[in-house]
Amino acid sequence: MTPSMTSDLAYLKDLAEAGQNAPLLGGRFLAWWGGLASVAYVGHYLIAIGFAGLQPAALAYMWSGFMLLGFAGQFLMARAFPASKPGAASLGNKVSSTIWMGGGMVLFSFFAGVVLKSVIAGQASIGFIWSVPIVLAVYGLCQLTAGLLSNTRPLVLAGWGAIIGVGIAAAFTGSNTIWLIGAVTVALTVFLPGLILMRGEPAETV
Repeated sequence: MTPSMTSDLAYLKDLAEAGQNAPLLGGRFLAWWGGLASVAYVGHYLIAIGFAGLQPAALAYMWSGFMLLGFAGQFLMARAFPASKPGAASLGNKVSSTIWMGGGMVLFSFFAGVVLKSVIAGQASIGFIWSVPIVLAVYGLCQLTAGLLSNTRPLVLAGWGAIIGVGIAAAFTGSNTIWLIGAVTVALTVFLPGLILMRGEPAETV
């Protein structure tokens, strides 16, 4: 093997390793949904305790607004996201995108079933009571998987944090405190890691 070929192979190896360890690019989406969910959980708590005379009926309006605002922001950010961003085709980014898509579909299916049950029964389904631990479980698995496969320590820590939060939330199921636990856990394990990933994103050109 000639020195030139050896140099070329070394260069290709460096490119492959750089692509494998490319920074994750989903920080803006984590920050958006994490921040929005944290605020919504605090809002749910305030409504549940009757703060400022708020009635339980306000929950339907708040969560409807959460969904509309959340998906609108997701759509706009996805459209504005540059397809040429360095590292977008890396294994870590593909895995992260896929695992979060699956996690989102799981939560959509769960809440669709809970809402349908509520409509049929004419009252809030008991499924809502367990929604916080379930949401944290999905968040934890997504963060941990993406973090381990991309070697991203903040996501690994966030994943374990959310998983620990599942047990804490389950212990407070049935009390209004669970909504504050959800808010703090999501802020620390989804919103904050999202901001960290955004700071580590590469420029659009190299």
